[in-house]
Amino acid sequence: MKGHQSVPKIFLLVFTVLLMILTFNSTTVNAATSKTAVMNAEKIMRQYDGVTNWQQKSDVASNEIGRIPIGGNVSLGYTFGAARDANGNVKAGDKTISRESTYSFTNKIPNITHSKINIFLDDNGKYYGILHQGDNSYIGGSPENASISSIDFALLENSQRSSVFYQDMNLLIKSSQIDSSNGGIYKLFYTATDKRGRKIFKMVGHFSAKNLFYEVVLRPSPSGSPVVQRELYVYNPSTGDATFQPFFGEDTGLDPNNDNISAVDNVPMFAIGGGLGLYIESGIKSSESKLFITNNVDGGFKDFMGRVLAYPDNWSAKGMQYGSTNSAIQSPSLPVVADNKPTKDQVGDTNAVADHNLLIGKSNSGQEYKIVDGNGKQDTSYILRWPYTKLASGGVAKFVSNIGATVKPYAIPTVKKTYKNLTSTDGTNNVGDKLRFTLSVRNDGYGSNWIITNIKDDLPESLTIDPNSLLADGNSINYNPNASITDGQTATYTFDATINNKAAFGLVNGKISNTVHFTGYNKGFSDSKTYEDTVEIPVVKPDYSYIFNHQVRNITADPNSNFAQTVDATTGDILEIKSEFMVSTGIAKDAIYLNDLNDYVDPVTHRKDTLNDKRDKLSLISGSVHVNGELASDSISTSGLYIGAYTPANQSNIFTYKVTVNSALEEKIQNSAAMRNVINLSGKALNIGPSDTIYINVHPPAPTTAFIEVPEFIDFGSINSTGTEKTLTNKQTKGSLIVSHSEETPFQVLVSYDNEGDQAITNGSEKLIQDDGVSLSLNNNSQDETNEWTPLSTSGVPITDKTINGSPDPINLTQYVGLNKWQLRVPKTAISGQYSGQVTWTIADSIVE
Repeated sequence: MKGHQSVPKIFLLVFTVLLMILTFNSTTVNAATSKTAVMNAEKIMRQYDGVTNWQQKSDVASNEIGRIPIGGNVSLGYTFGAARDANGNVKAGDKTISRESTYSFTNKIPNITHSKINIFLDDNGKYYGILHQGDNSYIGGSPENASISSIDFALLENSQRSSVFYQDMNLLIKSSQIDSSNGGIYKLFYTATDKRGRKIFKMVGHFSAKNLFYEVVLRPSPSGSPVVQRELYVYNPSTGDATFQPFFGEDTGLDPNNDNISAVDNVPMFAIGGGLGLYIESGIKSSESKLFITNNVDGGFKDFMGRVLAYPDNWSAKGMQYGSTNSAIQSPSLPVVADNKPTKDQVGDTNAVADHNLLIGKSNSGQEYKIVDGNGKQDTSYILRWPYTKLASGGVAKFVSNIGATVKPYAIPTVKKTYKNLTSTDGTNNVGDKLRFTLSVRNDGYGSNWIITNIKDDLPESLTIDPNSLLADGNSINYNPNASITDGQTATYTFDATINNKAAFGLVNGKISNTVHFTGYNKGFSDSKTYEDTVEIPVVKPDYSYIFNHQVRNITADPNSNFAQTVDATTGDILEIKSEFMVSTGIAKDAIYLNDLNDYVDPVTHRKDTLNDKRDKLSLISGSVHVNGELASDSISTSGLYIGAYTPANQSNIFTYKVTVNSALEEKIQNSAAMRNVINLSGKALNIGPSDTIYINVHPPAPTTAFIEVPEFIDFGSINSTGTEKTLTNKQTKGSLIVSHSEETPFQVLVSYDNEGDQAITNGSEKLIQDDGVSLSLNNNSQDETNEWTPLSTSGVPITDKTINGSPDPINLTQYVGLNKWQLRVPKTAISGQYSGQVTWTIADSIVE
């Protein structure tokens, strides 16, 4: 029995050994990976970086250089590795970027080689550093030393060891070897281009410390600004969660003399304000350059801190107090915070106010002091931190920071488009929700003034702009603010739009995409440029979808014209409107069609504006309403048009009706329709709308001033000559005096007579009046009981002493020139005969006294 009992113990011992061997081998596998595994991980991560035209370069990759114009001959350059030759000329060709990174710590300065991010200024082909460079960090020298003292990205797990930013958790240092037997390839290099043709770069590798794959992307800002987005994508291939807190740090080197191999930049650093990041202005006068780091980008960092390299191996520390360089400043700091609940001392400079000098501290007594390194200098650097992250199995996380630079006096316009849902409170965006968009442009330039000349935003079909938004131009924004923004200033513009029914069909990956364009120039330069930003709006696809078209045509201008979204019209034109409502999923019944032609709703309160909704711009023509070709009631703009009929999916209801344009203003009328009480498949009553919007561009007729009709003759009858002077009153006025004066302003009609002219009253050869006396007189007194005769002259006499006001309709003035309104003097010397002559009619826009 004893012998039999010993057998299980032997098996158990062997099993335990085997288990230990298996566990040990599993750990060994995690320390290295294959090139194929990295390529497969890259295919997963590229789905998140959004670039579709990546091209993998050779195993011994040679770096390339990207440039973004700033102004004049100056560009912002970006690359992995070295970007200059021994003479300071910008040059590509660093073949060390895909090699394994190394780490050393000499003279209290940690050094990381290979694959380093390098951002610089290219001034007409000359290299000017933004980041501190290592010894001989040029092509033909030791290019692996580019930005050697910057840590770039690091994924930290704890803060118990000061060196975690380097050999323990630095992303590059812990990139495991890939296929060392095949040429020693350690990382993969890819290039691509954006829609502007600018270069995009990325390095892909395996982070052995936590068995994570990563890609570091250098991408020009999609806005067009001279800004580079430094992006980190992390993929977790393991079966369990991965936890870490991302950091990013750089040692700056704003040195115009290009000798920053060993120099300390010793320049101040300031907060942008609002938690947006920080900026640095060169302390060397001849440089006149500025560096800024911001987080206003998707995946942007949460916290930041300006610091000096007093503790090069512990980037959580800010530095030392000048005059007391034996201990680290405890507040502020930027350590690992695993619960994402940092204390006020652990958020770095995130809460600093705008333009606060981040390298100036304040003691408990309120005394200010410089923050310095062990040599009493301000060797400027900075550190960024993202929230502590738990990345699930198969997940990909994104971490981004912007870096930009400029030289005096060029602006760096940073444009942004955001939105807020005014309708939904549950965090979702739905058809029918109203969104408030904010368009902003900030100038991060240096000694600059940027002039905004145009804001252009063409809304997609899925969004309908509020016609009462001040910036609205149809379903677009096309606005010239002619505004200037100087360094640090931000210009902001807002408008509202509604998610319409087309969102059910037009979503891409569940989102509406909308881009705004800002155009402007640096004051004093003819360098107009356009910058853009795109907002992605996730929308919940409705389970009840429909089509609600709304179109118009001008049948006065062309009875056979096609229906369209936009039409030109003038006062009095007749338009025909057509709406089509069709359910794509479900059914519709008991529906009411409504078009309140002149309704105005306040965009904020959503209530009728009683001051504006009374002006009758459009009026329905009675008897013109038809539904599916059948005559219907005129109730579309009052109680609504009840269609009632059961309407299955994909069957249209078509509404047509005619309206008259009453507006006499030069304006754009916008109109849409709605459906009320639509019963869906579940029996729920829905209010649907608005429909598509139509735009009626009203161009009132040009003001007219003209005679429509003047009297044919004024008849004074006949008399027997007695040799005595007589005064005759007219027996009749044949014909009417009708004028057109469509501009509703005061005017006057004048009548004149020239006894010395060709049209004097004569009997053929003999003038009726031989002397200079009065010939014709007009009673232009407006009071009927009083006669006040005014002699006619060549200068003209008003036909009445009353003010005549213009009108869109013809004006009949015959009453002022009719029976008993005229007198004719017949001198005693007149000889027998039939006399005739001519008076002249004139319209005067100014009142003649």
